Amino acid sequence: MPQSEDPRHNLRLTTELYKKLAHSRVDSGRSMNSEIVSRLEASFAPTPMLEIENLLRSVLSLSDTERRDALLLLSKLTAILGER
Repeated sequence: MPQSEDPRHNLRLTTELYKKLAHSRVDSGRSMNSEIVSRLEASFAPTPMLEIENLLRSVLSLSDTERRDALLLLSKLTAILGER
C-alpha cells in the first residue's frame, strides 16, 4: 500500500509514555511513527519462551525412546555450543 493510502489513527499517550517513546526513538534512530510501529509489530511476534513452551508440549507425545534420543541430541548440542 503506498504511504498515502496507509490507514491512519490518532493516538493519545500519557506524557510519561510519550517521553519513553521519544527517548527510545532517538536511541534507535527512527521516527516516532516508526518506533511505535516497530514496537507494535514486536508485540505480536511470538516470544522465545512461548516457542519453547510449544515445542515442549510436543515432547509429551514422544515415546520414552524418542525422548531419550532427543535428550542425547540436546546434550551434544549444548556441549558443542558451550565450546564456542
